[in-house]
Amino acid sequence: MIPSVRQRILDAALEEFYTAGFHAATMRTIAKRAGCSAANVYNHFENKDELLVEILRSASDEQFTATRTALRRAGSAPAEQWTAAVVAHSLYTARNQQACLVANTELRYLDEVDRKRVVGSRDAQEHLFVTIAEAGVAGGDFDVPHVHQAVTAVLTMCAGIALWYRPDGPLSAQAVADSYGVYALNLVGYRPA
Repeated sequence: MIPSVRQRILDAALEEFYTAGFHAATMRTIAKRAGCSAANVYNHFENKDELLVEILRSASDEQFTATRTALRRAGSAPAEQWTAAVVAHSLYTARNQQACLVANTELRYLDEVDRKRVVGSRDAQEHLFVTIAEAGVAGGDFDVPHVHQAVTAVLTMCAGIALWYRPDGPLSAQAVADSYGVYALNLVGYRPA
């Protein structure tokens, strides 16, 4: 299926933000990458800020959806929920490196209003991780004194996958994600019954 012009522009903008950075990217270079005119880009997006917002919001929403889907399929025990959330989050990062890296490095260029539009999904995902970890602590499955700090450490660890993972490397995306699920259990002091 041939992507729509709008999708080609978004894909080109992601590639441009990934390779050149938000500040160096221009609507003209994005148009060239998309194989269309700058005027055509402006027909779909007012400016590159709008492109960045759309890319970041979409990536964040997709990652959150992947995590929630994994949780619905997982068992109800906190360790199963925690592992499912971490594996899904890690797998999305490994399979969508450019979007995740751009999301983690270029967010700082958004104004406060646009940043709030993007960060809502991230905050909801973080809250989900905190809720699972707190349930694990309350049930005696996890032994971690600072849940919020542990969640931040795990999410930061997962975000780092975008920096080093290579699809042609020795580990598949699934193998990396599964390993991160184990690391994350260790980080919250999982104590099997």
